Amino acid sequence: MTDYKAIHGKNILHVASDLDNAEGEGQIWFNTTSGDYKTIVKPAGAWATGNDLNTAIDSGGHLGTQTAAMSFGGRSPSDAEGVDTAETYDGTSWSETNDLVSTDRYRNAGLGTTTAGMSVGGVDPSGNLDESETWDGTNWTEGNNLNTARRDMDGVGITTAGLIVGGYSTAVVAICEAYNGTSWSETDDLNTARMANACVGTSTATLTQGGHPPSDGLAITETFDGSSWTEVGDTNTIHIRHAGSGTTSAATMFGGAVPPGEAKSAQNESWDGTAWTEAADLSVARDNVKGGQAGTLSAGLCFGGLGPPGARAANTEEWNFSSTLTAGAWASGGALNTGRSGLAGAGTQTAALAFGGTPPVTGVTEEYDGSSWTESGDLTTARTHPGGAGTQTAAIAFGGGPPETDVTETYNGSTWTEVDDLNTARRNHSGLGTQTAALSVGGTPPVVGIVESWNGTSWTEIADLNTARRSMAGVGISTASLVFGGTPPVSAANESWNGSSWTEIGDLNTARDSLSGVGIQTLALAFGGYTATANTGITEDFDGVSWTEVADKSNALYYMGEAGTAALALSAGGTPPATQDVAEEWALPQNVKVITD
Repeated sequence: MTDYKAIHGKNILHVASDLDNAEGEGQIWFNTTSGDYKTIVKPAGAWATGNDLNTAIDSGGHLGTQTAAMSFGGRSPSDAEGVDTAETYDGTSWSETNDLVSTDRYRNAGLGTTTAGMSVGGVDPSGNLDESETWDGTNWTEGNNLNTARRDMDGVGITTAGLIVGGYSTAVVAICEAYNGTSWSETDDLNTARMANACVGTSTATLTQGGHPPSDGLAITETFDGSSWTEVGDTNTIHIRHAGSGTTSAATMFGGAVPPGEAKSAQNESWDGTAWTEAADLSVARDNVKGGQAGTLSAGLCFGGLGPPGARAANTEEWNFSSTLTAGAWASGGALNTGRSGLAGAGTQTAALAFGGTPPVTGVTEEYDGSSWTESGDLTTARTHPGGAGTQTAAIAFGGGPPETDVTETYNGSTWTEVDDLNTARRNHSGLGTQTAALSVGGTPPVVGIVESWNGTSWTEIADLNTARRSMAGVGISTASLVFGGTPPVSAANESWNGSSWTEIGDLNTARDSLSGVGIQTLALAFGGYTATANTGITEDFDGVSWTEVADKSNALYYMGEAGTAALALSAGGTPPATQDVAEEWALPQNVKVITD
């Protein structure tokens, strides 16, 4: 019998309300309330022309972001065997800086920032290089050598926590080496050996894509979590000698050459953590391009390269990812059964957990289903201002007071169980991560910068914050996180953790303590808090580089519990008054388009 669907196609879903962005992507549905056919429109981005390099370059080292980038080494129109020149970009123009010190080179890698960077490996007329040089913002200095001399690799990270991935030695290699600020050590190999690949991220959260061999190139993408590589989604088009910017969950890859003919490419693909999607092309097709690999999906940079018909390029292009979504907003949620402040939260906007708080100091635990709260099993140790992390069915609570406690408990969806204690008892600290991989950051008393890492069994003290503080917010995972705000004094400071060290990055626009935060290292939301003179409802979102103020909370509160993501957040409880039971839900609106023809 002839298949009905082959003749008439699949049924279109009929719904009374629109699908959300995740459900609706790639779908068409009929809204029975409005009488319209609808779909989700993907966010868009575009390239804008920036000022040219002073010297056209291809195959050089590169590092930085869209507003603070660096180019060093490479091949110029007058020297095809390598140069030692370097330039920095401030978001507007390029400036020549001091030269590399050891040798002219090209096909070298770079990592770090424009004030603390590295050039690694490469090739000169004598062969592949194992040399590294460090940059302090003014001068280059010879550093320690790689274990394996090579070229055509890429790098990520900073000068105290860097990573070099793949390349060509006497053959194409899968070798990766990590730098700890002093020496190089070999880490876990790639699953697929490659050269001319592109990398983004940090040394403990890396994405590498493309490259070759074989002669027809690779579409393979792999991610690194600080210990091992995992193959993830392939690109739609094979790329070699390309560049990228972003993170393991939100990246863009652009330019390069497309095997087997190796035609110069302007193609650009964006990564959402699961799959690649074709995006707006570069204005100028070219390979051997470089970029700001520490940039973001929303703010990338491409410079230099080899364009048709083989001429070296000085072109600079800036990628700006502009969503078609309108601004997010807060709406009322279901009220807590037990109003309180100083509570902790875990989970998502529609499957959240709230636990602890005051007054009085309590162990009350409540679960949220997106509309109402239901009381569940209490903490075994009542406390206020604990740290918390995880999900509604697999959470962890640690520390709190008064008096300050080191007690840690895990939640299985119904009951709490005491496990191994913190090394340092404290409260008003920040908690982030999962039930089996969490961080406890800062806290009091006294105010400390202590950070402890939880591996599912025990706590271990790791590198301290640069700025000791309490009552700050934290987001992300145990190897890639952010901590922002806090006191004393009331602070806008924002620090990023890469699994081994903390780095100060873009501050909040409004300094405050006792705020809440949700999201990941490159896409976060900060809300509420106390500014030293008043409680506030100010909300800011973070794109991996800077904070932008968005719609305020309806209720100006501090000491709230929180759950969710930067797109779908939940705020519960807080003060004033201290017994506040209010909950608010943050949402970015659906990117819905009515189909008219």
